[in-house]
Amino acid sequence: MKRIILTVISLLAIVITLGGCSGAGGQQLAGVETDNAPDPETVKASDYSNDLEGLEKYLNALGYIPSDTKPNKMMYSVIGAKNGDRYNFNVNNSAVYVEIYEYDPKDLNDEAKRVISEVKKDGKYYVFGKNGANGDASYEASLSSNGKYLVSYTLNTDNEKCVKRKEAFINAVKEYYR
Repeated sequence: MKRIILTVISLLAIVITLGGCSGAGGQQLAGVETDNAPDPETVKASDYSNDLEGLEKYLNALGYIPSDTKPNKMMYSVIGAKNGDRYNFNVNNSAVYVEIYEYDPKDLNDEAKRVISEVKKDGKYYVFGKNGANGDASYEASLSSNGKYLVSYTLNTDNEKCVKRKEAFINAVKEYYR
C-alpha cells in the first residue's frame, strides 16, 4: 500500500512539473539577450529583502530574470523548503528553466536536511531520495553561501554566452546575503 501511495505521489509530482514546462499554457516565453544586462555594480543586494521575493527582485534587477516573466509556485514542501518558484524564459533564444527555493536554515525538517546534504555532496538532489519511487530523478542544484536558497538552473544549450550567464546567475544567488 505504501509503495502504491508513493507511486501516485511521484506521478502527480511529475505531471505538475511537466505541466509547468510549457511556459504559461503554450504562450511565447519572455526572453533576454546575454549582452543586455545591467552593470552588477549598480545593483546592491542590501536594497532587497532577505527572502525569496527579495532574491527574485534582485535577480530581475540584474537582468537574470526577464521583467515580464511571472513565477509558477512550486510544491516546495516536497523538498522541505518553505517557499519556491519556477521561471521559464529564453536566453539568446534558448529555453531556461530556473527553480529557486527558500529554506529556514535554523528550522530544517528531515527532508530539507536530506536535500541540502545531497546538494552539498553531489551538486544535485533527488526529489524523493536517491532510491525513491520516482526512479532516482535528480536535479542539478547550487546553494547560497548562507544556506538559505537553493537554485536549479536548466539550460538546453552549450552556447558559451548562455553558460557564462548561468554561472553568473548562480553566483548571484550564492552571494545573496552572504
